[in-house]
Amino acid sequence: MFVFFKKKKVVPEPLVVNPIVVAPVSGILLPISAISDPIFSQKMMGDGFGVVPTDSEVNSPVEGEVTSIFPTKHAIGIKTSTGADAIVHMGIETVELNGVPFKIKVKEGQKVAINTPLATVDLAFLKEKEKDTTIIVAFPNQDNLFDLEEREIQAGEQVGTLLN
Repeated sequence: MFVFFKKKKVVPEPLVVNPIVVAPVSGILLPISAISDPIFSQKMMGDGFGVVPTDSEVNSPVEGEVTSIFPTKHAIGIKTSTGADAIVHMGIETVELNGVPFKIKVKEGQKVAINTPLATVDLAFLKEKEKDTTIIVAFPNQDNLFDLEEREIQAGEQVGTLLN
């Protein structure tokens, strides 16, 4: 009789976790083993991939939160929405450039979606300094995430999926 006055149970919606990994920049996709830096190519920093960029804007390859911006601006750490750590490393042996070719567009603690602009890289400056321009995405403590072949890729194009 008084069914109309009963409160409905509110069931919270499940948290949506996006495990997709995309290319942070357009260019040539490389398997991690093809990267010229042995720290990355031997998976000492975990599994991942590289992109030899044709564009200077570097976007977030994952959904998550920015956890660190290296003082030399060459790398950005992200805690993904799945709980994995990701590193976006811009160029190889670029630490010694003291941040000159990088313009960071995010702050520590900022939430990022896939394709959120993270930074711009002065590719001409890197080439002038004879630095490898490869943008590396690595997942420390993660193995066997990607089985990739070299190919052209567009920024935002899916590369793989993170494990939960």
